[in-house]
Amino acid sequence: MNAKLMLCTAALAAVADLGHAEWSYPHADTQNTGFAKVVTAPATKTLRAVTVGPLASGAAPVVGPDGTVYIGNLNGQVLAFHPDGTPAWTRQLPAGQWVTSSPVVGTDGAVYVVAETRFLVDGASSLYRYESTLHKFSSSGGWLYQAPFPQRWGNTKYSSRGDANAPPNIWRSNGVEAIIVPAVYGIPTYTSLRLIAFATSGAVLGDSLVSEPTPGTVSGEATWQDLLDLLPPWGFDAPSQPLSCTDFSVCLPDDTTWPLSNVAIWQSNKGEAPTVVVSDARQDVVGYTFEPIQGFTERFRVHDSNRVASSGPLILPDGHTVVAASGEKSNRLAFAGPNFTPVADSTGSLGVVAAVPTRLPDGRLVAVEHKGGLAAFSGGNVLSNHVDLVGESIAAAASSCNLVYVATAGALTTLNIETLQPVATLKWHGGGRSSPVISSTGYVYAAAATGNDATNFMFVFPPLSPPATSFHGTACEATTTTLGGSARR
Repeated sequence: MNAKLMLCTAALAAVADLGHAEWSYPHADTQNTGFAKVVTAPATKTLRAVTVGPLASGAAPVVGPDGTVYIGNLNGQVLAFHPDGTPAWTRQLPAGQWVTSSPVVGTDGAVYVVAETRFLVDGASSLYRYESTLHKFSSSGGWLYQAPFPQRWGNTKYSSRGDANAPPNIWRSNGVEAIIVPAVYGIPTYTSLRLIAFATSGAVLGDSLVSEPTPGTVSGEATWQDLLDLLPPWGFDAPSQPLSCTDFSVCLPDDTTWPLSNVAIWQSNKGEAPTVVVSDARQDVVGYTFEPIQGFTERFRVHDSNRVASSGPLILPDGHTVVAASGEKSNRLAFAGPNFTPVADSTGSLGVVAAVPTRLPDGRLVAVEHKGGLAAFSGGNVLSNHVDLVGESIAAAASSCNLVYVATAGALTTLNIETLQPVATLKWHGGGRSSPVISSTGYVYAAAATGNDATNFMFVFPPLSPPATSFHGTACEATTTTLGGSARR
């Protein structure tokens, strides 16, 4: 090994030793904060762009404990890359299965991927039933098992194992892990959202009803996704806005769907069992405790009839859950338990938000608007800053200690974390469906379709050079008490 390579390896090790875990979850960690404790460089010049195939709405990479990057696509492939984007391995799922979301990585490096397939219902011309499956791979690419989701209506032509297009998250307590995934089950006259928990062995440990539309709201051949397609941004626009986006340099592809988020999981400092929080993407935020033997126990439910859509949940360090709530009269950040100390909804003119909000290391909250913009909220939940961005987006922002990355249809934008002013803009096509990802060594990964919506590329951006060896001068330098509790994790 030459001296230059040895110095580079030592510097990257020093960054890793600063203490941040890898981005092993769809939104960085179990709480969905979208934050990586590392000092990074602006996303300007790519190290390389690698083909990853067609991606589902919301699907993004994750990073394993050794820095390996994993992503799955609609062709049924699971792909692994070394930190610099060079290929590590590729595995093909059984015929007819496609990957619906981001993977998740366990503490032992095992990779969990949710796939689904669909079948035409007997006697129907356009009505489908869905079958979802959890796959487990070793970090080296060994296929360990596939575990089917629980079956409903098994003795009918509508037999279903769920439409699981939300990414998995991992519950962890006393050294035990469980993979938790929301899934939609439906027949022509009934649709429901359920929460499924798997053991690391693939056994089903929990299956609980989250919510179901009011009888009559979904009928005929409608599905839960049909219902979500009626919501903003596709269901209504302000009178002054066009009914649809027609500039394809900034528009999301027509097949983009409202993302059904993963759960958020929060561990208090009181030794209690972790709380699992799910948003039904409509009006309910529901919290559960989970035990491998007993399954799910509902702990709280917050219903808000004034909203018609909501993002996935972010849980703050103090136990407040945040969702971006959208309604015909107002859009806002709304707060729920497991901490029920009252927190007022946000104020200020916020656009429709489909993505999970992101928590910056100083405690501020930022939300990516669907129509193109980044909204920042200071103490008191007041909208204190708004930045116009290039194109639509359903993807959450990603934050390091010094920079914020936002993917929209037309560009990947890097913003200064203090001022939230852009410091770099990389124009592309077909972005905004996949959130940027930050590794503990400072690599940044972002996916976009560029010139062909059927083929996505994962762009790899190099770490800061030379790497930072401390957090001095960044938002991670000191512990500060701000909105949502301590800024240090």
